Amino acid sequence: MLVKNKNQKQNDIDIFNNLPGIMDLLLPDTLQERKDYLCLGYNKYSRSFVMTVYPEQTWVGWLDDLFNIGNINISVKIEPTSNGNVINQLTRKLVQHQSEYATYSRQR
Repeated sequence: MLVKNKNQKQNDIDIFNNLPGIMDLLLPDTLQERKDYLCLGYNKYSRSFVMTVYPEQTWVGWLDDLFNIGNINISVKIEPTSNGNVINQLTRKLVQHQSEYATYSRQR
């Protein structure tokens, strides 16, 4: 029989009613705000650090000690500058290093 009666319609369960939405997937189980960290559920914590000044000299792997702590995510904000400003600064550094090299090579 092609026509369903009223009892059959009530017994049919829509399996898509209980699917989690996108917000359920993205939001943590709990969110507790503490003085210097956030608790995001069982054994999940979050803390933010901001670095506004970088060291004068850096090297490859200078943040390795930070990454060895555990699960660390880094966000970088880059502010573009004008080409003229970059060219002036790089030219100044190039002249400075060439001068230091010439002085060093004369001393030998």
